[in-house]
Amino acid sequence: MFKLPNQPSPKADVNELADFAELLALCKGTVSAREIIAYLGREDDNDNNIGCDDNDDENAVELDETMNELERRSQACNEGYPFALELEGTVLRYQFDQKNQRQAVYIYLLLSTRLNMLKAKNHAGIDGTTILEELSAQILKCYLGRDRAKSLVFGTAIGNKFEDKVNHLCQEIKEGGCFKNWDTAAVSANDDRLDSVAWVPFSDGTANQLIVFAQCKTGTTWEGQSTQLQPDAFLKRWTSERVFSFMPMRAFCVSEAADRSRWCGLTAYAGLLFDRCRLVDFCEHIEAATMAKLIAWNQAAKGTLTFS
Repeated sequence: MFKLPNQPSPKADVNELADFAELLALCKGTVSAREIIAYLGREDDNDNNIGCDDNDDENAVELDETMNELERRSQACNEGYPFALELEGTVLRYQFDQKNQRQAVYIYLLLSTRLNMLKAKNHAGIDGTTILEELSAQILKCYLGRDRAKSLVFGTAIGNKFEDKVNHLCQEIKEGGCFKNWDTAAVSANDDRLDSVAWVPFSDGTANQLIVFAQCKTGTTWEGQSTQLQPDAFLKRWTSERVFSFMPMRAFCVSEAADRSRWCGLTAYAGLLFDRCRLVDFCEHIEAATMAKLIAWNQAAKGTLTFS
């Protein structure tokens, strides 16, 4: 998986090429299918000239698949896709509407996928990884039903002591009792992989309700971490009652546009998976403070992009 400022390798898959095309369009305004091939230095690589199965044929097939992936993203993002395919799907144009917050969220998720978020996560004095925690809480609330659902950020973004965060969670959910460390060792956890929580309370204010525990990951290495958050283990380890009356569902929110050709395998391990397009689909009501940080981060991060 390529990371900026590097470009995709000649063996890059369709999702990498689609992200690369979007980044080129973001910087240049427009990019054609042939320009993508030129950037990758493939046009003169004729090492497969056996019969009719030469590099031109392979490039044409891969470009068709890449453009199909871009079209799929456009349809999946519910008017939140900041690009448009033109000239019968051979040109990608950056078409950003400043009034469309979904499009700003898409740009953030694209950048936070392809930037190195270990070394280059801070822009405009903002940690880009914490933005996803805030987004996920607010998007999960919309997904469960904004008029009734509630949500909170549990992870690094709020910066409180772990014990205080667990106590606050139990108070809000009205289950679990309170924080309790069942080990004799000192607590070293900051969030124990729980980044955001959303739930749908009943008016009677009692326990037994639909709850979602979510983990968030920017970048491209999330697949190997998709089973780390285990709600039942979290409750057994950190709450005095060690259980909720209705076990929370597990969700995974990632900045990458997940490979749909592997969707069944990915979701089998990740639980309820919110990839880039699904997050954009439900980001209807993002709080003003979160949007302000996201936009400032986007502008600063975009300024670091260079394509010769």
